[in-house]
Amino acid sequence: MAKKVGQKDQKDEKKGRIDFPVKAARFIDENDKLVSAVNKDGLLIAVPKTITKDGKILYEGFDTRKHNPLKKGDFADIATYLDCQAFVAREKGNRLIALAEDKEKKAERIRKFGDEATRKKAAKIARMREQLAALEQQLTSEGIDVENL
Repeated sequence: MAKKVGQKDQKDEKKGRIDFPVKAARFIDENDKLVSAVNKDGLLIAVPKTITKDGKILYEGFDTRKHNPLKKGDFADIATYLDCQAFVAREKGNRLIALAEDKEKKAERIRKFGDEATRKKAAKIARMREQLAALEQQLTSEGIDVENL
């Protein structure tokens, strides 16, 4: 079934993705200046990465979670397109590595404490010990001998 003019792809609509504004793309040139990443034909000549300086975001670039994928036709040459694909792959890989590390931590906690009920009990005991230590410290600072209680 052919799409009607102006009709969005349902898969992208569900993900909430938007088209990347190619004409507004920026990059840092060899003089460390923020310049347009688009040539006179409206094609990308650099990978539109997010640019930060001193912890501040100067330019919010292409985000795989937010934007629809860029196409080969959006780039001035194939090398820049391949650079962008490498950038996207690295970004996705870093997210997957972080997810894997979180899963490993969760697996270790499960191995250590067992099922969900046992983990909750262990967490409750840990909180109670912290509260007890805080109370003991407060009483000793008031001059009360906690060891004789």
